[in-house]
Amino acid sequence: MNGAESKPLEMPKPVIIRERITRKILRAWMANYRSVAEALLELVDNAFDEFDGFHGGAYLDVTIKMAKDSIVVENVGGKGMGPKELNDWLNWGECLKTDAIGEYGLGGKAAMGYLGNAWAVHTKRWDQPWVWEIREDNWDDVSSGEKSYEAIPIKRGIQWEGLGYCKFEIKNLKKRRQDINRIKTILSNIYRKYLEEGKTSITIKGEPIAPLVLPTYEGFKIQQFKEKMLQGWWINGWIGRLKRDVRVRGGPRIIGGMRLLRKGRLICDGEYFGHPDFRHKASLGTLIGEVELTKVPVLPNKTGFDTDSPKWGAVQEVMYKVLKPHIDDLLKQKEEAVSREEKKRVSQVREMMIEALKLLDKYGDLSAKFGGDRGRKRPEAAEEQGTTKTQEKEEATRKKQEPRTPPPEDAVGKLKRLSKMPDWELKDLEPDIRSDWGNKEGQRCLLINRKYCLYEEREGDPLYIAETAALQLARPEGDDKSSLEDYLNEVNSLMRAFCEVYSSY
Repeated sequence: MNGAESKPLEMPKPVIIRERITRKILRAWMANYRSVAEALLELVDNAFDEFDGFHGGAYLDVTIKMAKDSIVVENVGGKGMGPKELNDWLNWGECLKTDAIGEYGLGGKAAMGYLGNAWAVHTKRWDQPWVWEIREDNWDDVSSGEKSYEAIPIKRGIQWEGLGYCKFEIKNLKKRRQDINRIKTILSNIYRKYLEEGKTSITIKGEPIAPLVLPTYEGFKIQQFKEKMLQGWWINGWIGRLKRDVRVRGGPRIIGGMRLLRKGRLICDGEYFGHPDFRHKASLGTLIGEVELTKVPVLPNKTGFDTDSPKWGAVQEVMYKVLKPHIDDLLKQKEEAVSREEKKRVSQVREMMIEALKLLDKYGDLSAKFGGDRGRKRPEAAEEQGTTKTQEKEEATRKKQEPRTPPPEDAVGKLKRLSKMPDWELKDLEPDIRSDWGNKEGQRCLLINRKYCLYEEREGDPLYIAETAALQLARPEGDDKSSLEDYLNEVNSLMRAFCEVYSSY
């Protein structure tokens, strides 16, 4: 280079990388609901979050009106909102409440976007005279960044003096199913404690909601408990027993186990805090109780608590000890033994189902789900009859069909295709459960409930057992997003193949 020295590269200056959030993520969150009922709960939760029985009144009245072109959720008796609170409420992702039902500042606003594209909020803070209004006519709009609203005082709330008031009116409704009976059942269950204690009333389409009744067994004395955590906060609740067979016919489903509350609102149920549940033994399904977990963080969709949080770990350790004497007592209760004939029948049906899965090559549906598992032997009844030419031909056909070509490395659902048929077992479960998945010696096991009404009515015949198993084997799992139509087609295909095998025996 003619003796010239090359210049050393200069270190570049630091570059600022900024996080950006657009309204598109908000629209995605608005779609993150499974039903109208779930979205409505978010708007009702807003009222309960602001209700403390002191500021704004000692009683909360919630009214829900549902029409073809609008949904209105109105409450009187909470704290309500003024301009400052409205400004905080529209701050996505930030919640200034302490020990609230919702702690992410997302739910109510997203719920309105799920239900419709236009809304209006009328609200009055409990200690202020004016009712304020803000409106939105195109909530789905993602073309702009943050939105601004003009809060307008529209009238004096003379009839709500000393009370908080809020009304959420959603219009331009999206086409979603409004299942009123389901909504009533959910409201009755979720806010059971408030309704039972007479602290609130909830009315939907002019009909008051009654609290869900937990049919506890009078012969067992309810145990009240209050435990102080090492971190200095408390958990409290009660433990009882459900009446046996109370849900055999009609009525809402009540799951055994502990019902977990946040500020009196049900978050989830059926919790055993590390102990075996009703799938291990039917008597455990009679355990019932409620526990208030105000300090444990709730998932954003309020379907459960954050079970990876340190506070949940501390609660589980304490509640395991609280429940242990109850679990031990229930495990001692005797259950009717499964007969040898019943076990043999289930085993034979399972073997026929394995053969049915092999035959599904003809239909191209479920054949790959449990490929590779062969029955240990054919049912004894078939062996005693001898082998006909037709059976020999069918057996030869089956052998030609197997084994299937292994799926490519990137095949969708590869693990399902390589899995084997799980064990089946008869169990005495809760009377409203037809079947479920359990665990047997560390392996997944299909549980068929002997106490289900149809099992008793059909006396556990092979076709009933096969149909029960098919409903579970075809059920989508994990990330599988199969439609209801796909699921039913799989069940039908599996039962068609099973009947083909069954008729040959």
